[in-house]
Order: sequence, then structure tokens, then C-alpha cells
Amino acid sequence: MPASVSEAVNEGSAMKIVIIGNGPAAISAAETARGLDGACEIVMISKETVPFYSPCPLAEYVEASVQRDHLFLRDENFYREQRIDTLFGCAAVGIDTAARQVKLANGVAVAYDRLLIANGANAFKPPIPGLADTPGVFSLKTLDDAEGILARLPQARRAVVIGSGFIGLEAAQGLVRRGLQVTVLEALGQVLPQMLDTEMAALVEQRLREHGVEVLTNCKAEAILGGASGITAVRAGGQDIPCDLLVCAAGVRPDLSFLSGSGIVTAAGILVDAHMQTNVPDVYAAGDVVEALDTQGQHRVLANWPNATNGGRIAALNMMGVQRRSRGMDSTNVVRIFDIPVSSFGTNKGERTLRYEEEGVLRKLTLNGSHIVGAQMYGDVNRTGMLYEMMVKGLDVRSMEGELLGPNFGYGQLLLSPSVARQTMAAVV
Repeated sequence: MPASVSEAVNEGSAMKIVIIGNGPAAISAAETARGLDGACEIVMISKETVPFYSPCPLAEYVEASVQRDHLFLRDENFYREQRIDTLFGCAAVGIDTAARQVKLANGVAVAYDRLLIANGANAFKPPIPGLADTPGVFSLKTLDDAEGILARLPQARRAVVIGSGFIGLEAAQGLVRRGLQVTVLEALGQVLPQMLDTEMAALVEQRLREHGVEVLTNCKAEAILGGASGITAVRAGGQDIPCDLLVCAAGVRPDLSFLSGSGIVTAAGILVDAHMQTNVPDVYAAGDVVEALDTQGQHRVLANWPNATNGGRIAALNMMGVQRRSRGMDSTNVVRIFDIPVSSFGTNKGERTLRYEEEGVLRKLTLNGSHIVGAQMYGDVNRTGMLYEMMVKGLDVRSMEGELLGPNFGYGQLLLSPSVARQTMAAVV
């Protein structure tokens, strides 16, 4: 293994890197690899036909507050300038790890020296009768999904959203702002069930209802009803809810569809180690497709932008022979509910909970012993990053518990804390 970046570059000058995907993990990896080695060959494969874009503001694109051009984070010149060969509009359908080849839908086989799988996740579609084949039913995961919704809007007055996670609530807000009557269906007992406890979720539900969104919890979609012009209603909870458009936001799943027979080990996602390497030599994975350790040592699929970009960078460094380890995937979540920010990280289940409330703001911190294991914030999320770092570093917060969630606590008070100073000095020694 090369001992330095320069040695790694010299050894890797003829290397051929193939990247499946064109999202944040793929782009981060390509830029890292090119930065280390100006001569290596980089091939990028994507089933989409457009340059790198962010899916995060797709709901804003639907609501017309973000223009289409502003979605794109790189243009076509980027690939040319970085000397990346693109095979866009053609999906990977298989990997022959023995022959070191990626098989494409058009019959072409692409050879590799190092392979990065960064193809992301697909929208999950529950087995609801009529969901898969009724016109007017969409996800909101890709640009094509958003374009489909926009094309349907002129004939739509009422919409149903299945699921109350990030994508579902963002879709609901976008459609309300386009003048539609919107009903959100959530099979569980609260909105944002993977992110918030019941008290926090109640605040979010109240905010949604104040802005005209009907929220039906403990209400599972049973069938999609339609006619010649497409969807007409959703059967849920024993009633038919009329609608002209439906967004299915029932979560995402890592896209493992083309890995059969590859020998690459998967669980909920592709299993990778701290180097983002799979069980197969010279095959790496990053982004929404992976299952890896989080910062608290739990194996999880954590589909978010920071994990994708960081994972892609670490994978590329190791592919180029520069050893780097991930500290673990981050689990911080942030969403805006009609301009009110909401955040969380870690778990909301622990030995005890600290609570702070003022007008329009609620903060809750979950502790095991004297250590932070999670937090939730509504209305003011500014200290989310600081508290998350305190959790990751395992700081003993016993001496500052009374101040952590108050209005004046920040990095200055944290750095001046004798307890933190002692813990920092102990870590250095």
C-alpha cells in the first residue's frame, strides 16, 4: 500500500475507475480521484440522462420557487473538463466481479480496475392495488418524477400523499402552494415517525393543518382507484378520498437490483467497511446504496447528502491507494415545515430527557447517564451541529445539563467549560 498521496498517484497513473451513479457520492469520488491522478481513466455510468443535480429542492421546483436550471450542480462541461467518460441513459444490469466488468442494459460490458457502486436508492412502492400502473401516480425522487407531477398539475385540484417522511411532507407543502387540496396518509400514529417523538410530531401536524393540509394518521392506503384519465381516488381507512394526483412517498430502498450473482454481500444495503470497501477486492460503495456503521457503532442505511459526499470521497481515496477511514455515518436530519425548521439526530429513547420550551421553540435532549444519545428541535435548530458533535465525541455533559438547551448556550460557553477542558486534555494525553 502506498505510504503517501504522491506514491499512490504514481502507482495509479494507468488505473481505470468505473463509477456507477451520478449523484453526490459519485461526483465526490470522481473529483477526488481526478484531483489525485490527472492521468487515470474515469468512466461514469448513469441510468439518467442529465448532469448532476440535487434532488433536495425538487419539491420547491414543483411549487415553482426554484427554477429548473438551479437544480443542476454541475453542467455538461464539468465531465469534459474533468475528463470523465460518461455512459448516461444506460443502466447497469449486472457486475461480473471475476471478469472485472460492469454489464449495461445495451449489452456493453465495461471493464474496471477499481469499481465504485454509488447508484443510490429507489422510491419504495408498497404492494397497493393500482399503485404501479395508474396514471397520475408519482414518486418525488428524481427530476423525471418532478417533471411528471408538473405535467399533471393543470388538470389536478386534489392530491393525496402517501407517507409523512421528509419527501412526503415536502411534496405536500409544494402541492398546497400550487393551490391543491392535499391529504397526507400515514400508516403509523404520527408524522415523521422515524425522526420525532409524539410530542414533537404533534407540533408538526398542527403546523401542517394550519396551512391547509389534511393529515390522517393510523390510515393505510388500501387501493388506488382510477378511470380513463387516471387516478380518481384513494381508498384508505374505509373511505374513498377523491384526488387527481398522488405522490407515493413511502420511503426509499437501496437499489440492489443488479447485484445478483456478483458475490457482493448485501443486507438492507451493500455492506461496506470503514474504507467504504465491499467484501470483494477493488469494489467499493458509497451513498444511499450502502449499509455501514454510524457514529454510534450501529449498522444502518442512512440516506443523506453529507454521508454520500463523505463516503464518495473516502472511497476514492482508498481506491487510489490513500488509506482513509470513515468515522461513521451521520444521522442528523433537518426539514422545514412551512418555513419552521425541525431537526433531530440519534435516538429519542433513552434513560432521561432534558426539555426546554419557549414561544415557538421546543428542544429536547435524550441522555443515557451523562452522555447525549439524541436530540429533537422545533423552531430553532441552530445548535444541532454542536450537540451532535458532543454526542459523537462522547462528552460527559453532567456539569452543564442545566444550560445545554437554554437560550444562551453556544460554542463559547462549551469551550469555557472546565469539564470540557478536562475531557479534551485527557483525550490529548
